[in-house]
Amino acid sequence: MADITQLPVMTARDAEAIGFARFNDVPTLPIDIPDGNFTISARTSDGRRITFFFGEYRRGVPPSFVDIQYHDSGSIIPNANGGTSPTFDMLTIGRGGSHAYDSRQQAAEQKPSIAVVLLEPA
Repeated sequence: MADITQLPVMTARDAEAIGFARFNDVPTLPIDIPDGNFTISARTSDGRRITFFFGEYRRGVPPSFVDIQYHDSGSIIPNANGGTSPTFDMLTIGRGGSHAYDSRQQAAEQKPSIAVVLLEPA
């Protein structure tokens, strides 16, 4: 089992003070992600599920990307492994609140099944 450091839920300001990024002024659960592949699975009080897969490009190194998947939209598409994956709507927010991408405008078969964030150095 990977070494996992999970701190208690705290204020966004307290999380920022110990080195975590702050996003909105709401309760924050800081987690140190271990090297290698690792998934965080979360569920809302009404049962909607989302996963965050922190993936490595080389074995045993810090993750270099995050795959995000929402599991309960009710629609699926074929995936690259011969199975199916859930699809979902997503949008990106850029400068001035602009939406560079908005899947709500896509046909059902064009909706994303995984959103990928590349963890590239600044």
